[in-house]
Amino acid sequence: MSRSRSRKLSRREFLQRTGRSGLAGFALTAGSGALLRGQSAVAQDAGDGVREIRLEARQALWELAPGKRLKAMTYNGQVPGPELRLQEGERVRVVLTNALSEPTTLHWHGVDVPNAMDGVPGLTQKPVAPGETFVYEFEARPAGTRWYHTHFASATQLDLGLYAPLIIEPAQPDPFPFDREYTLVLDDWVTGSGAALPRTAEGTARAQGRMGGMMGRGMGGMMERMMGRGGMMGGMMMGGSRTPAYDTMTINGKAYPATEPLLVRQGERVRLRLINASADHTHIVRLSGHRLQVTHTDGNPLAQPVDVDAVPITPSERYDVQFVADRPGAWLLTCAEPGHAHAGEQVRVDYEGYEHASPAAPEGALSDLQVWRYGLGQGRQLLPSPSGQTHTFDLILSGGMMGSDVWTINGQQYPEVDPLRLRQGDLARVRFRNHSMEAHPMHLHGQSFRVLAINGRSLAQPLVKDSVDVEAHMGAVEVEFIASNPGDWLFHCHKPMHMEGGMMTLAQIH
Repeated sequence: MSRSRSRKLSRREFLQRTGRSGLAGFALTAGSGALLRGQSAVAQDAGDGVREIRLEARQALWELAPGKRLKAMTYNGQVPGPELRLQEGERVRVVLTNALSEPTTLHWHGVDVPNAMDGVPGLTQKPVAPGETFVYEFEARPAGTRWYHTHFASATQLDLGLYAPLIIEPAQPDPFPFDREYTLVLDDWVTGSGAALPRTAEGTARAQGRMGGMMGRGMGGMMERMMGRGGMMGGMMMGGSRTPAYDTMTINGKAYPATEPLLVRQGERVRLRLINASADHTHIVRLSGHRLQVTHTDGNPLAQPVDVDAVPITPSERYDVQFVADRPGAWLLTCAEPGHAHAGEQVRVDYEGYEHASPAAPEGALSDLQVWRYGLGQGRQLLPSPSGQTHTFDLILSGGMMGSDVWTINGQQYPEVDPLRLRQGDLARVRFRNHSMEAHPMHLHGQSFRVLAINGRSLAQPLVKDSVDVEAHMGAVEVEFIASNPGDWLFHCHKPMHMEGGMMTLAQIH
């Protein structure tokens, strides 16, 4: 499909092409009661200097924890899908076969792929129909913790397991050496086996003890009483009627105590790559007995590591953190959001020789901890220099009142939102203002941006990211990016319910 569109799609056409207009139920391909074992991606040299990887999207019965089995959508029969490890600059060819009963696509989140490889149905490619194959080919750039996931009917397919880590190893030595590393993918699930967990509509703000935004700082107490735990205000539901009742939290597709322990050795420096694949929830990660050093934001290295006690992560964000294994014993890495640890978001961290010890849970209230926030970090100059004009765009985020599923930018639903029109080399400054009562993790496809200011406070050394949390209650974020990758690129809220409700626009670079 052409990178540019000759006309705007109507909303009906857009919903039909992305699968939002309705999905048929899917049948389980494995026999009743069968559990498919995870399989690695099949990788081989294609003979032309390109590494070829084969992925199959298929249905499977997946066990989150003993007694918690559900029908999942998987890559190669596992949740998360196979972790892909690539070298920076390496050319890769990924052959996706769709064995599902409905269409799907692959999006390479945080990777500077050519526009035709971006995996957005109805924009950069036709959806991959059941039984069909699509070939994605690109150079692995930039280095860092990335991930891949479906971009078709995301509110359904992402929730059912179509996501996986993508790690691009740097061509130069890593600025923050380590001895051992683990990748941890966080997710929320609906199993019907327990009470729904409280929503995390405030995003990262609650981790810092406030409701969020400029209004929330002055009205936090009153808003907390009005909103309550369930996201209600005077009996009026916030956040849209389509938000699922999530009751289970997982790490790498498993809920505690089924999570696989992380084994460490005394004296090691351990790196954790944290990826939030959740459709709705923010997670606040902490490790009992240890401080964490934040080294990377969305895969991009900081100038210096930042010591904290806990790291809040909104949907689609990634953080690399390190800790020094200097307290032998058995510990728990958990989420500090209310109810998340009990719902399964825990994993043991065992020193060698302590594998059978009772693990220690984190102590102390979240309010007593030093929590990561954007203003603590100092980014590096990683993006190219502009060679064209400077353009400023003001984007007002709104919607979700009275249970509405309508989410807007400047009062319009995609595809009616005016695009950000740019020429290659231009500098784009985007100023977000959130008029809604829910935080929005805004994600740009095809290139990263610099975070210049949060709620009116400038960052001395802007962070480099591809997703940023715009706090509720008049929260404000200013970012800038160089229009370096030609094509039509989505800029959208990474909560699928909000994205499919219309909170998207395009950065059109030509």
